[in-house]
Amino acid sequence: MAIFAVGDIQGCFSEFRTLLEKLDFQPGSDQLWLTGDLVNRGPQSLEVLRYLHNLGSSIVSVLGNHDLHLIAQAMTKSNPKSVENSLQPILESRDKIDLIEWLRHLPLLFIDDNYQTVLVHAGLHPHWNLLESQQYANEVEELLRGHGAERFLKVMYGDKPKRWSEQLSGYDRYRMIINCLTRMRYVSPDIELDFVEKNHPEECQNLTLIPWFEIENRENREYRIIFGHWSHLKFYSKNNITCLDGGCVFGGELISIDIDRPTKPITVGASTNYCPISKLEQEYVGDTGN
Repeated sequence: MAIFAVGDIQGCFSEFRTLLEKLDFQPGSDQLWLTGDLVNRGPQSLEVLRYLHNLGSSIVSVLGNHDLHLIAQAMTKSNPKSVENSLQPILESRDKIDLIEWLRHLPLLFIDDNYQTVLVHAGLHPHWNLLESQQYANEVEELLRGHGAERFLKVMYGDKPKRWSEQLSGYDRYRMIINCLTRMRYVSPDIELDFVEKNHPEECQNLTLIPWFEIENRENREYRIIFGHWSHLKFYSKNNITCLDGGCVFGGELISIDIDRPTKPITVGASTNYCPISKLEQEYVGDTGN
């Protein structure tokens, strides 16, 4: 059995299918690990969800911020952000309920002890060890799958709080956990989340900021962490950290690795730039995006 990890698809179904052909992916015997952001901005989000839903146990996917945004759009009409047309086919589809139910039962975090690998959309808070990270993810997963989901989704959006504390409670706690797992890129030296800077570390405009994975004495170094979300970082593999977001939806590439050979990327270039420049600043889960 081969296991392939794949970065942010974001509705780029044609490129995704081409990548699977290149990987010689065999459903039933092989498995896909997906970093989330399955939908939005690309032209075929509905096709992506239907295909993945039908793969059953052949895939493991974590939730990304755009996936959470879709869930919010589907479950509450009072959401403050309207979506561009890329999600409308899902919201109007005959199988909308099945797809959204499947999506909201995906995890925020997946840990495989055999491969000593973590799969997450954006990252792990530098002060969380792996056990804590799983516990915090489980708190939000239980909320998203339960009767209180709609109420929470109405207040999910926002950048605050920016500092983690075990004393955080209620919706502030849940929002902080979600923002760490699905939105985080840079943090300050005292580990305050920054949601403004998105550039590659070599082009970072604020020299006081640090990529979350470069914080000294980070508590979660023992396993490899595979993530997406950071399209400016592209393929990055260093010190047990692997980023797979090639910005396919922005005209970049869809990136995959074989888990047994994690430093060798397998890529497919985008057919076009699906996302106009004017939309690049939109970031969903609140404003939580690229």
